[in-house]
Amino acid sequence: MANETPVTLVQNPAFGAALLWKFCAGFQKERPEALPVLTSLFCVLPVVLHGPTLGELKSTNLPSGLVKFATKLGERREALVALHDRALAMRELTCASVATGLATRILRLNFESAQISAIDQRLPLIPERLKPHYAGAEKLGHWFARIPLSLAFSTLQIET
Repeated sequence: MANETPVTLVQNPAFGAALLWKFCAGFQKERPEALPVLTSLFCVLPVVLHGPTLGELKSTNLPSGLVKFATKLGERREALVALHDRALAMRELTCASVATGLATRILRLNFESAQISAIDQRLPLIPERLKPHYAGAEKLGHWFARIPLSLAFSTLQIET
């Protein structure tokens, strides 16, 4: 397509759906008895689709958790504060990504509880350059499973 840019090649609902699937898979791996709530998905794309933030996510070990990640971001105050603005700016992309995930049956939504789950299936092989995004989304899922959602939002300074 003629109007594709590097940004639109990455920030698209199909890739977003795969990232949300990885987040849910990470959450479910961490807490098999629970599922993430739909609102938690609005934190995923603003973190993993932003290069510097993804870099901090990559450099934070899984056992360290969300608080350590936020502390590292907070060392540059504007980096942590910018998450909220990116979450707002990416609402439409997140919604389209959820819709794509539901339509392609890699995600399942319980409309009564607003819980969303990753359907157990294999996604296509991904290019090497996108592996950090997938790993980051899965790591976020693990971290979100460990703490109450309200604490996750306040830790990342994202207002609901």
